[in-house]
Amino acid sequence: KKYLSQRKCGEKRASYRQHSMELLYSLSVVVQWAPFIFYTVLWHYPQSWVDLCQSFETPPDPSKLMGDVAHVIKALQLLGLASVAVWSVPPWYSFVLFAAGQYLNFKVYQLIGADGVYYGVRFGKSIPWVTEFPYGAMRDPQYIGCMLTSVAISSNVPIHHVLALLSGYVYMMWIESTERTPRVKVE
Repeated sequence: KKYLSQRKCGEKRASYRQHSMELLYSLSVVVQWAPFIFYTVLWHYPQSWVDLCQSFETPPDPSKLMGDVAHVIKALQLLGLASVAVWSVPPWYSFVLFAAGQYLNFKVYQLIGADGVYYGVRFGKSIPWVTEFPYGAMRDPQYIGCMLTSVAISSNVPIHHVLALLSGYVYMMWIESTERTPRVKVE
């Protein structure tokens, strides 16, 4: 009788752990999509973001504030991924993909700066058109870099998390390839 009681208790703990992990995985997938929702709102409603920025006593630059919020969301994304990651040495090609992805991200920041990355053109800023590598070789090099980085971590993170990231980057490439909403009017 005592054995059966201990067994039921162990089964309940295992069931609780299983449900906890499922909840953690689900929350992590939701967190992976948070930046894409944020970027979509700002893409479609840039004037609302600028108005919000101007409502502060000391108005922040809209691109700078977007970048600050995006970095907080990115930190939450990383925590979500870390919470479900399997910590082992990935295959050699993961390092190559990661380095290539981060190189593309670095080049994008180097060429167009934070204002270019964080929708400065949508907020009424003049961002110069860039044609040098990687822009002369591909469309959306920053998103491609992020996708390469996502694939690089795929051996350490459950695949549905990687698929959430990849689908988010493809979605943003599609959203940003269209100009269906007006930019902020500069007065």
